Amino acid sequence: MTDANEAISPVHNRMPVLLHRDEYERWLHGSFDDALAFQKRTFPPELIVMDRTTELWAKKKANAETPLLL
Repeated sequence: MTDANEAISPVHNRMPVLLHRDEYERWLHGSFDDALAFQKRTFPPELIVMDRTTELWAKKKANAETPLLL
């Protein structure tokens, strides 16, 4: 995770580290310092398209007091 860029910050303060295709190999097999550098940079907000939705991205876990409906 890294700090959100301008495209994501209206929704959340954090975002996944995003890579360009030519960076995959360095992310997977690079040094620890390479990984840190990816986390510290800001991915260009103009390359991100964000569509807001009302759908939840995760379902709430049922607790012991909530009956499960099958």
